Amino acid sequence: MVATVSALSSAAQAASYYEADDYYAEGGMAPSEWFGEAAEKLGLSGEVDRKQFGEMLEGRMAGQQLGKTRDGKVEHRPGWDITLSAPKSVSIMAEVAGDKRLIKAHGKAVKTALAHVETHMAATRIRQDGEVRREATGNLAIATFRHATSRSQDPQLHTHGVILNATEDKDGNWRSLEPRAFYQLQKEIGAIYRQELAHCVGALGYRIEAGKDSLFEIAGVPDKAIDALSQRTAAIDARLAERGTSRAEASAAEKQIAALDTREAKTSADHRTLRANWRATADSNGFDKALRDRLMSEARGRTKSNEATTSPELLARQAVTWAAAKLSEREAVFSASTLAREAGDFAFGKVGHDTISMAIAEAGERGELVPRTFLDRRGAEFVGFTTPRAIETERAMLRLEEAGRGIVQSLASPVAAARTIERAARQSARSGYAWTDDQKRATAELLTSRDRVAAVQGYAGTAKTTTVLATYAREAERHGFAVTALAPTASAATVLGDALSLRGDTVARHLLAPEAKTAGKDAVWIVDEASMVSAHDMAKLLTHADKAGARLVLVGDAKQLGSVGAGAAFAQLQQAGMATAKLADVVRQTNADTREAVMASIEGHAGKALAALERGGGEVIEGATPGERLEKMARHYLALSPAERARTLVIEPSREGRDQLTGMIRAKLTERGDLSVEAVQFDALEAKGLTRAEAREAASYAIGDVVRFSRDYTAKGVRRGETFVIYAINPERGRIALEARDGRSLDWQPRQWGAGKAEVFEPKPMELRTGDRVQFTRNDRETGRVNGLGGSVTSIDSDRGLATVKLANGREQKLDISDPRDAHLRHAYVQTAHAAQGQTAERVLIHADSRSTNLVDQKMLYVALSRAKAEAIVVTDDKDRLVHAIYERAGEKQTAMAASTPEAGKSKAMGAGLG
Repeated sequence: MVATVSALSSAAQAASYYEADDYYAEGGMAPSEWFGEAAEKLGLSGEVDRKQFGEMLEGRMAGQQLGKTRDGKVEHRPGWDITLSAPKSVSIMAEVAGDKRLIKAHGKAVKTALAHVETHMAATRIRQDGEVRREATGNLAIATFRHATSRSQDPQLHTHGVILNATEDKDGNWRSLEPRAFYQLQKEIGAIYRQELAHCVGALGYRIEAGKDSLFEIAGVPDKAIDALSQRTAAIDARLAERGTSRAEASAAEKQIAALDTREAKTSADHRTLRANWRATADSNGFDKALRDRLMSEARGRTKSNEATTSPELLARQAVTWAAAKLSEREAVFSASTLAREAGDFAFGKVGHDTISMAIAEAGERGELVPRTFLDRRGAEFVGFTTPRAIETERAMLRLEEAGRGIVQSLASPVAAARTIERAARQSARSGYAWTDDQKRATAELLTSRDRVAAVQGYAGTAKTTTVLATYAREAERHGFAVTALAPTASAATVLGDALSLRGDTVARHLLAPEAKTAGKDAVWIVDEASMVSAHDMAKLLTHADKAGARLVLVGDAKQLGSVGAGAAFAQLQQAGMATAKLADVVRQTNADTREAVMASIEGHAGKALAALERGGGEVIEGATPGERLEKMARHYLALSPAERARTLVIEPSREGRDQLTGMIRAKLTERGDLSVEAVQFDALEAKGLTRAEAREAASYAIGDVVRFSRDYTAKGVRRGETFVIYAINPERGRIALEARDGRSLDWQPRQWGAGKAEVFEPKPMELRTGDRVQFTRNDRETGRVNGLGGSVTSIDSDRGLATVKLANGREQKLDISDPRDAHLRHAYVQTAHAAQGQTAERVLIHADSRSTNLVDQKMLYVALSRAKAEAIVVTDDKDRLVHAIYERAGEKQTAMAASTPEAGKSKAMGAGLG
């Protein structure tokens, strides 16, 4: 692992950082140095003194004793170790080839990363008026210790940054640290270190080969030599394999456990002997002295020739512009720290972190970035930004809604509306369902509304579609309006369309030609799941409705999961005064305790919700490790009868967990004989999910990705719907080499053409067996396939690569899985929370890991619980921790307009937040 974070268990533990394991040490001590503004305040500089270091780890500093006193004993956490490790090829060139310049480059990158930690993550807790709040401090005292070998005696240049558990608050008091940002932003710390190191290594004349997540190696160092000198890495990989995972798929916690499991006791060794052994190993693995010397010589030659063609300042400005465009597509407000990391990725190896920081400041001065308070998942405040475009999008949206108030004729007078509602309610009662007062009131408000834009805000399970919307749609059609059923996703649009006896359509498709279906009639557009519409799409929808003279009815629940895109448009419009009929009487649940759990989750009372489940609404199951919890979920699901499984919704918030749990379930079903022995294997195509900014950059793609063009490019010989496979990428020139199924080659330049009219998919290994439950993952109107539409595999032909799927609606689909058009599939045993929104099941089985900061919050719990009619089972690591986590994480999305800038005292800590 390139960056690790771990808490020190005792002050005595830190003594190990002094152990000499390299030949740079003098007097048997590892090279050390104090770093950070808090260290300066404490008068600490230069080499770290062992005795003084030990006292400060115990919390004794500046005449104060930090920590809590219990039973006469002081309890004080000593600190945290952030370890930054160089890529193996850098260690080899520094320690085996002997290029000492790389050791200095590593040191500079370490200081850059630790400065980032200090600026963005240093904070303490302040108790005030009974409330505990986080206060950013921007100062740390860090003792750094450089080592040259791993515990397996491999060459491994790394530095331990030991952060003392002390920081000075704005009043000059020394306090303990609030450390959660260190853990939550571990990947970001590593990325900043690698970005700076790549720049420094490149400045020394080496060419670098960039990988994913800011990983890189020095070009010219053979993979065979890297593997031979990576015994520690091999041991960790082997342990992860034993646990059924890999370095790419494992969580940070799983990697940490594997590292500890394989950790060997430190042993001392003569460095000259070690280096001789390393060189012998390199020699025998294709990297002898002549090659090592040549690589160093060529690097020094490039340093003198200075190959740079673009000024660092210009490239940094381009990087910041690109990063802001990428981030603002998904979030209206983003943190300054995340902006710096993304910009660093764009200019990887070419620009230093200081230059990126200057470009961010200059963009703010030019007004290209607008300061905003960024709120993390816990509501803690950090410095962030929005963009002028995001602000204007929201302003336009709000302006259009307000301009439509009171300007249209209502569909019915109050008396006529009451009669219509009574008729509909009597007809419903004859079918065994009585209307609630909420439903009657909401329908009356819609029928009598004089606003062009009206809304229905209803909790999950309030039956708003079959009562309120169905009645309103019938009345609108009776008055000669052309009614259109819309939703953000095709599956939700289909459900709405079926309920209203209309053909549903997606918002995105409708906006391509919004006037086409009205045929000169007055129009009403009913949009379900409106909370999942981004600010950008909502503004477009309102603009088109205004031009077409169409009425708009927005239906949704601001309490549920929001849009993937930036903003919280539905909630923002309500807050700005949009006329909104509200439904709060939930009628979905047949079990009173389950209903109580749902209502408690809406209010944010996770403890009350889980108690209701344990009282009779379901169950709460605990498991220590992710693997143990998923195993329990699989066993619970498989204990059900096939009919019960068909009425059960299994929810795992992460895609990785979803795939792992699916594998467990399918393995047991195959073992039982519920799935056939015969299987057909192929590469399913999963949407890559690139932002518009990413789609324009060749570096965003990978060899093997599949590109599908959604329009003709006659001059290029490309037909609409045609697919190509990527077989070569040149990020520097922005070119991608594509190959069609018939062997034709195509030179694609995403920046110049086609990026906005192309879909990109990543191939994922998949197998089908007879009996498998599957669902389509892409809309295909010509074949009648809808994203999310599910079915069962009724037959397969493994020799010919064919499969037959019987859909839930009774129709059959014949698939040739060698054809990319038929490869948009995934198994349907487990859903993410976003995919589950809008579905209903008899029972729900939910994985809720309290430590899953970005995926488990109040909205996720509400959405997951509210899917269940009768029973909800929550599987978690720790019930009390989950309650605390849900209390902290509301899951609200920010808007560009409704945010202030941090107080002056906090502006120094431009934090990234925790999610």
